[in-house]
Amino acid sequence: MAKKEPTRISSLSELIEWVNQLSSERYLFRGVPNAEYKIQASVYRRLKKEVRNSERFLQINKDLITEARLRGHGEKNGRKLEDLEILAQLQHFGAATCLIDFTRNAQIALYFACEKDPKWEKDSRGSEKAPDGKVYAVRNELLSFRKVTPDLLNEKIDYFLPRFQSYGRDPQLYFWEPGYQNNRIIAQQSIFIFGTYEFDENDACIIEESCKEDILIALKRVSGITQAILFPDFDGFARLHREGEPYTEPSASDYFNRAMQASGEEAIANYDKAIELDSQNSDYYEWRGYAKRALGRNDDAINDFNKMVEIDGSPYAHEVRGKVLLRLKRHQQAIADFSKMIEIAPDVPFGYFRRGNAKYELGQYEEAIADLDMTLQIDPDDVHIRLLRGRAKEQVGDFEGAKEDLQEALTLECQIYKARRVDEIKFDLQRIEKRITERK
Repeated sequence: MAKKEPTRISSLSELIEWVNQLSSERYLFRGVPNAEYKIQASVYRRLKKEVRNSERFLQINKDLITEARLRGHGEKNGRKLEDLEILAQLQHFGAATCLIDFTRNAQIALYFACEKDPKWEKDSRGSEKAPDGKVYAVRNELLSFRKVTPDLLNEKIDYFLPRFQSYGRDPQLYFWEPGYQNNRIIAQQSIFIFGTYEFDENDACIIEESCKEDILIALKRVSGITQAILFPDFDGFARLHREGEPYTEPSASDYFNRAMQASGEEAIANYDKAIELDSQNSDYYEWRGYAKRALGRNDDAINDFNKMVEIDGSPYAHEVRGKVLLRLKRHQQAIADFSKMIEIAPDVPFGYFRRGNAKYELGQYEEAIADLDMTLQIDPDDVHIRLLRGRAKEQVGDFEGAKEDLQEALTLECQIYKARRVDEIKFDLQRIEKRITERK
């Protein structure tokens, strides 16, 4: 039967459409930067063509393992590594082994298919058109592959790479998810396939070279797939900063991410840079406001929250600013924000609750109760609202009403996993019951 021609892909959406057309969910994917490359173990390509055979293929892997052990690389965290585990470590750091990298995620395979081909960059650049990439799809079925279990992992490499040509039969193929799950394997959702030096795919798609750059941008924007994400270890970080890698100025989102990992003035300096590059992102002002508030720079913080509200204007933006104003005891300004929340989204209970809480702190207990009444009409099963209204009713002398709210709050709290406020509510109830008794 004639081999099916690969589908040509020019965008991320076309890749997703191609994956959806595959007849089974049990596919593994491999991306290569040059469509001419086959599904082939890298160690096989190290061998000269005249000595490419199964015996040499096995021997070079055995030699790798032996030399790694002699050089002290046969243990990790005090545990002796099995043969396959040593090969995985070598593969991890760029050595050529019998293991062939696949991933469960077609978009990750697409990323590798859109990378530059280092061999072409070195040997052919300027002399010919840059190559298209390719994504292979291989169906992971028990009839084709045998899973490497913990027991099977104890076997020597000879078990997995027999001299299959001399047996006159097809080799057994294996797939393996390493149990030691380093950060790179997790990020790339890696699977190793091995057992022979080359085999055919079930399906494939070609990634047009002219579209690679746009696809990489789409992968970053839509799925967050970047080199930094796929190579999160120190070796991967160093790769990002090799001599041959062009320097790219950090983006606004890069500075924002740096700020989120920092604190104090360092965080604020990074938020400043993010805002300098993108002055219309309300998130940057919100988080810079929090950072300034933590340093006691309250007026500066409020200016940032004002800018956030100016850009966003959503109920959330007014809630954020209102909560900060409330913590600063600027009750009337906080109430104005919560009133705006109610105006924009009257069916959302948080506006009434926030405003009721602010009025309670001001001592406006009757008005607070009115807001909390509205809140409970929308959300009758909130412990905090029942508790606050009960305390407000106590302040206006409605002890029976306060008792009823607190008893309901206690019932609701006891239904919560890891309830933390039971003793607090019981203490309030005891105080209310004492006041009722005294009144009688």
